[in-house]
Amino acid sequence: MNIVKISLSTNYDSVPAHCRIECCGDVILDSVVSKDTELVHKIGLFNQFDIRITKTGKTPELVKKNQEQIITIKNINLNGIDLKIQEFGEFRIRDNPYMDDQTLQTSRLHLNGRWQLELPKRSLVGTFDLSGINVRDEIGDCDIACFGCSNTWGSFLEYGESWPAQLQQITGKSTKNYGIQGSNINQIIPFVDHYIKNHKTDNIILYLPHTFRRQQNVNGKIQNIETVNDQNRELILHGEEHSVAVLSGALHDWLEKVSHDTNIYLGTYQTDEYKLYAKTALKKFMIPFLEADDYYKASDNLHHGAEFNRDFAKIVHNFLYND
Repeated sequence: MNIVKISLSTNYDSVPAHCRIECCGDVILDSVVSKDTELVHKIGLFNQFDIRITKTGKTPELVKKNQEQIITIKNINLNGIDLKIQEFGEFRIRDNPYMDDQTLQTSRLHLNGRWQLELPKRSLVGTFDLSGINVRDEIGDCDIACFGCSNTWGSFLEYGESWPAQLQQITGKSTKNYGIQGSNINQIIPFVDHYIKNHKTDNIILYLPHTFRRQQNVNGKIQNIETVNDQNRELILHGEEHSVAVLSGALHDWLEKVSHDTNIYLGTYQTDEYKLYAKTALKKFMIPFLEADDYYKASDNLHHGAEFNRDFAKIVHNFLYND
């Protein structure tokens, strides 16, 4: 479930404006706004978030009298994250007989028209091919199943230096490393779905890469897209805030569903994204954060080193078993 919160302020001399607010196909408001208004609305799953605020009521008579009739969009919050309404919202001035149509980048609706904010499309839907992946451990029942990308796999490290292997040493529990090098959230989620359908575990740990890493259908073929990629230009322009806001509702619903079968927890090594996740309902699933910049890297000077993985394993152990 996704939750959108909208804050409006109004300023008028004699006649308040009429507003119609539509969000992802739902009509949230369709009435005169005579006072400052706070709206909270639950919306279902979506691939693209869009919100439209249509303002009417500015008549030629009000213009002749030089009277104000303004609706200001103070804030729009999606799943706990404030959206960038100033940077990406557009007010298309329409149906004003006293002036030509035009488009402004503003959240101050002083004439008749439609304000719109549309975020990049994102989805958790993805695919994985069991025969096409290379994981460190044989897939099977265990006490702790660890999923992620190369920082879980342990690139440029010995097997025993990965954090799942070190977690097993600390806990004495059967711990499996199912990290996939170069993976992304769209590949990890169906992998977890496959796992819980066919195997049993007491705990699942997701150690997610950057949300910009994803799967994309390119000319009919599924490709794994890295963070910095030409196909991610729109995502990079909007920033992590909008990706996390859009994905977090569906991710929360999925985690709730999986939690009916086993304990499942979420983490990431991306500092900014961890802080964003923590603003959402996902915080109930989150493991503590460890800053990787304070540690030596692996031999490629990119991936996490053994010392970081040891300390991260200690944090996960303490989190799971309250030590």
